[in-house]
Amino acid sequence: MFRQLDYQDRVLSTLDAYLDALNEKKGTADHLAALALRENIAIPVPDFAKEAWHALQAQGRLPASRVAIPFSRRTDGCDRPVPNVVLKVPTGGGKTWLAVAGVSRILGQYLRSNAGFVLWIVPSEAIYTQTLKHLKDRQHPYRQALDRAAAGADRVIIMEKADRLDARDVQSHLCVMLLMLQSSNRQNKESLKMFQDRGDVHGFFPPEGEQQAHQAAIAATPNLDAYQGMFAMVKDSLGNALRLVRPIVVLDEGHKAISDLAFKTLYGFNPSFVLELSATPQDVQPRGGRNPRPERYANILVEVTGRELDREGMIKMPLNLDPRQGTDWRATLNAALARLNSVARDADRLRADTGRYIRPIMLVQVERTGRDQRESHHIHADDVKEWLITAGFDEAEVAIKTAEQNDLAAPENQNLLSPTNRVRIIITKQALQEGWDCPFAYVLCSLAASSNQKAMTQLVGRILRQPYALKTGVDTLDECYVITHHAATKDVVEAIKTGLERDGLGDLVLQVPQPDTQGGGLTARPVQRRPAFAKTEIYLPKVLRVVGKDIRELDYETDVLAAIDWRGFDPTDIANRIPDNAQAAESQLQRIQLADDGDELLTNSPVASNQESLAFDPAYVVRLVSDLVPNPFVAREIVAKAIARLRERGFDSTKLGKLASLIAEELRKGLDAARTMLAETVFKNEVAQGRIQFRLRLDGRNWKMPGTMATIEPEDARQLLGQDGGALRQSLFAPVYEAELNQDERDVAVYLDAAETLSWWHRNVARQQYGLQGWKRAKVYPDFIFAVRQDGSAQRIVALETKGDQLSGNLDTAYKRDLLDFLSSNFQWDRVSPVGDLELVSPDTTVEGTLILMSEWQAKLPAYLTGELA
Repeated sequence: MFRQLDYQDRVLSTLDAYLDALNEKKGTADHLAALALRENIAIPVPDFAKEAWHALQAQGRLPASRVAIPFSRRTDGCDRPVPNVVLKVPTGGGKTWLAVAGVSRILGQYLRSNAGFVLWIVPSEAIYTQTLKHLKDRQHPYRQALDRAAAGADRVIIMEKADRLDARDVQSHLCVMLLMLQSSNRQNKESLKMFQDRGDVHGFFPPEGEQQAHQAAIAATPNLDAYQGMFAMVKDSLGNALRLVRPIVVLDEGHKAISDLAFKTLYGFNPSFVLELSATPQDVQPRGGRNPRPERYANILVEVTGRELDREGMIKMPLNLDPRQGTDWRATLNAALARLNSVARDADRLRADTGRYIRPIMLVQVERTGRDQRESHHIHADDVKEWLITAGFDEAEVAIKTAEQNDLAAPENQNLLSPTNRVRIIITKQALQEGWDCPFAYVLCSLAASSNQKAMTQLVGRILRQPYALKTGVDTLDECYVITHHAATKDVVEAIKTGLERDGLGDLVLQVPQPDTQGGGLTARPVQRRPAFAKTEIYLPKVLRVVGKDIRELDYETDVLAAIDWRGFDPTDIANRIPDNAQAAESQLQRIQLADDGDELLTNSPVASNQESLAFDPAYVVRLVSDLVPNPFVAREIVAKAIARLRERGFDSTKLGKLASLIAEELRKGLDAARTMLAETVFKNEVAQGRIQFRLRLDGRNWKMPGTMATIEPEDARQLLGQDGGALRQSLFAPVYEAELNQDERDVAVYLDAAETLSWWHRNVARQQYGLQGWKRAKVYPDFIFAVRQDGSAQRIVALETKGDQLSGNLDTAYKRDLLDFLSSNFQWDRVSPVGDLELVSPDTTVEGTLILMSEWQAKLPAYLTGELA
């Protein structure tokens, strides 16, 4: 099930702001240019792309790390400004989704069109194959996003370089052509075909004999390739067609296209917009000599950090490293197998409990492949496979992926995520380059870490992606593992750091545990409880599903979503929100053509809008909302009701077809909002019936505060100090390091520590410690947990969530506040006498949650410390 994540919302919101600024600045520039032409006067026309960038900079919307970096101007082959932005997104962060969503916005908000041409450039064959497959699959979210942008699935054409290209298709469809980076570089012999005459490029240029028209075309677009002679003739080449249609360019892994030649070729296509995506954008520095290179900076519009991916469950963290120092590679491989089997057992239990399928896979990096050097002292792929077969694996469970042999290309192995696939181990040397994507890869056993660290560095990124981009709540299935053979620990750690940085996850480097002084392995350093709290048993209630004797943690998919009954849902309100005067976007593409008399050349005349009659396809809309309303029959009924209401309002078949994309989008929005409300109703009704409980129990089904905390900070790191400048007194764990809290959290922590009524406080670790499941998928992880002494033996335990003021009106903030308030009002405890030595809580203890904005915590927090709550 596809879901757009918080950081992706932030990326696209920033892109929206840039496009708004771009429209405003381009309008001014176009007005000045028209005035200068009409009055025949010299008026400087500003670079609208640069002006829009500076507008965002003035709003404080650009990344803090790039504030001091100047805007880098881009121009096309005709010296026209080209808007260019870079989205810095780590590997595994959903760059392809951001690309298709970005294209949709560029078309709709900037070009004001649902037709046009997108040139999608990728750096490798693996990424090319994967992207092409997804864009051609009409059931895939990537393709569905393009379909919505084009106002219909039949209006999208996915193309390759050798496909036939007709100007009429570009005028009436959204054409997306995938291209390898090497194929866009004129230095490559194969790529020269892009700039040669082709018999299957039609309708872009005048017939051969119309010399005047050819000369006019060259005058209008001076960088067209042409045959030179008495009369220049424009080549009917793909390169020339691109220069004429001015495509949107999507540049995947943009840092690989920074050479002067690649840059010149890319912008020589006369793009209308260049959207780059990269985990590690590169600035090009000046060089001297006869041909000095000007400085060229990456115009980074937004940066996504590794920690944001981690918070959204996109990657497996932490990374666990086990460097084996023995000389027997089989012993190292055996240790890696033990880890793989351990993870697999947990995956089997997860599937039995929840139905969620994960088949953990191990990558084995060897020193040699192919027929050569089999008998040498090097570790060969065939040696490893033979040992694994001897160890009990079937042939179908072990695949070799090398330059000479690719078992993954076999039909039965092409979908590694399928439950029918049997592959558990993949042996390679360095063939799993970027673009190879299998979230089931959990373990990397590097038998060649010492001899080929560069390959190991690349392979680290292949085990980071979290299955289904959703944490399981099982530590072993939410982490990844690297086991190395006979390699210096220090070198391996550096290689892992390099690999993370290479994938744009540099801010997660410190999550790789540092080696101990003996060099025998990596362990996180524990922080102990304060002596006064060392033996204190602290329990907090979980949100539980209770049906008779069946008691377990609440599962969102099974217990909430599956209980939503969409039968009888009335979409009238959704249909009523679609305005009567809604308009489908018209094409803004430009073309050059001859006037009827054959003499006057018309330039920049708009393409006529598509007159094709579109039909509203209910089945297609049902598929679009299938993630929201799983039952297709019920979904079909909802769509039918919505269309019936629109017909009542006067929408005829022509209008329904014309607005199909808008109607589908509004239905999705409305159903998504309705699903949240229905889920809330289910949740609260189940609480009222006692089938969902928030209570402290005597049977041990509670969350227990750990006895130690892990830290990656060195022992001499700066510690957080109290209000008096001395050490903290009431933190549950000590010491507390400054670097582990942001400034707002430090302020709250210091304030709590000074409260006289406080028993203890603790900074909760998101997604690793105490979390509360509600009527939305993501759990709520309070920032702080603290206990307040009251009269007698009574105490209050508070789970505190804090939010910045900029998020005060955020839907997520409202949800977290509502959930914490609701759970607090429904907290219970077992009143039955303790069994044996187990005594969880005094009957007078209360547990409650609250959300406080950072601007108001000093005013509201004291009430939770003194018992003066309203």
